[in-house]
Amino acid sequence: MITLYTIPGSSATAPRIALDEAGADYELVQLERDDAGNNIAPADYDALNPMGKVPALVDGELVLTEAAACCLYIAEKYPDAHLMPPAGGDDWAQTLRWLMLLTNTAQASFLRWYYPDQYTTDANGLEAVRESSVAELARVADVLAAQIADGPFLIGAQFTVADAFLAMLTGWSGDLGADSRWSDNPILSAHYNAAARRPAAGAALEAEGFPAAFAD
Repeated sequence: MITLYTIPGSSATAPRIALDEAGADYELVQLERDDAGNNIAPADYDALNPMGKVPALVDGELVLTEAAACCLYIAEKYPDAHLMPPAGGDDWAQTLRWLMLLTNTAQASFLRWYYPDQYTTDANGLEAVRESSVAELARVADVLAAQIADGPFLIGAQFTVADAFLAMLTGWSGDLGADSRWSDNPILSAHYNAAARRPAAGAALEAEGFPAAFAD
């Protein structure tokens, strides 16, 4: 049975959605941290994932980290869930493209906004780090909205692991200031709502602390 190590609302949300969409039998283990951000439980977590972050997915002898990698593994392990288009086709390639944009560019920008002190040694430069991340997130949001259009998902009617990842990030954006939230973009909010209407994905999002829906 798969074990997924997580912190509620973290990047482990996307693989959790994928597992639920696949109907997988899995165990969810919540990571505990002290006030300084050190992992304290499970006691051996840092040996399992030397980066000390979530998620970590354990399947037998396999230990897998990085949310996007976990999503792709789940999609491959449970092909009947159709969380990825058939390998080698255009839709498959485009799904990889959007997933990589979401993890390499968008997620990284969100992390700069949440943790600006980790991206500069200048204590007076924290707001500048945040401002640059907000600007990049706005550009990514425009690109994603243009891709989705009437969607409702990134490659049309098929819900993929990239959509799980995007729904997670749209949920994160609720912490940003007015006019910066992806959830204020009507196309991205409609995408989130389409994901949240799916019984499995919607239940996972709510369990992770995300809204049941955003205003279209």
